[in-house]
Amino acid sequence: MTSTTSTVLKPSPSALSNDKSISQWGMAWRRLRRHRLAMIGLVILAVIVVSSLAADWIAPYTFDDIDLGRTYAPVMSQGDVGKPLHYLGTDGLGRDVFTRLLYAGRVSLGVALSVTILVTIIGVVVGAFSGYFGGVVDTVLMRFTDVMLTLPDLPLLLILSSSLRQFVALQDALGDALGVVIMIIVLTLFGWMFDARLVRGQSLSLRTREFVDASRSLGASQARIVFSHIVPNALAPIIVSATLGFGGVILSESALSFLGFGIMPPTPTWGNMLNDARSAPLQYLFVQALSPGFCIFLTVLSINFVGDGLRDALDPRLKM
Repeated sequence: MTSTTSTVLKPSPSALSNDKSISQWGMAWRRLRRHRLAMIGLVILAVIVVSSLAADWIAPYTFDDIDLGRTYAPVMSQGDVGKPLHYLGTDGLGRDVFTRLLYAGRVSLGVALSVTILVTIIGVVVGAFSGYFGGVVDTVLMRFTDVMLTLPDLPLLLILSSSLRQFVALQDALGDALGVVIMIIVLTLFGWMFDARLVRGQSLSLRTREFVDASRSLGASQARIVFSHIVPNALAPIIVSATLGFGGVILSESALSFLGFGIMPPTPTWGNMLNDARSAPLQYLFVQALSPGFCIFLTVLSINFVGDGLRDALDPRLKM
């Protein structure tokens, strides 16, 4: 009788320890790196952000440098003697378009980031307390959220943005930053509701979990349970929502600035640059409108790719 032996391959201890040492966020980063569109979007977004932040060193001119003798100069036209080229030409006041694109990106991205942070904070607080406490608290907060959701956003944004500019005290206190601050306030007031409903749903499912009951039995305060257990365990959908909402804020700011109710010149944004392009002669209209429009398109597309990749990477049902 012939005996046969079979060899069973076992993973090495080092491989097991490496797998165990990978955290949930480490696995999410590994999945995100495999998402090609997300990584492409991340690279493009990084280039746009770095270029905007480094505008003081990259831009050949200042954003308010007016040269009425060179209005609507063509692409790659020569500036004055000893000055750099106008890579994308000039606008109706002789300002360098490429320079204004870089500084406009700094303003537009700064507004989008500020609004996204504020919207996320408000939405998380409202949604977490509403879902955790339930009862009267949930009813009051969610009915207020429902009322805010039923309001027509664009007309109210236009009215509120115009009304806030009438306060003389506000103008004296904020000066040139008035338009930026008003835009942040207006977009924040009408942007937190979806985050609140999202976090409420997460809070409703988490408040009955064992770790919440354990913290409650150990005497943890309600606020500690909400911010130490409920919110951290709902971070994945919050991050995805904030990422996708970032692109929406850029579009909203650009739309309001394009309509003349947003951030006003001379402070450049991609939206008011589109508005300025409307008065350009037909032969220059394409470049004048395409430049800020392409920046808006590329930024929003990139952040949507990143958000889509984060949604897949943070899905616990996916395997590594």
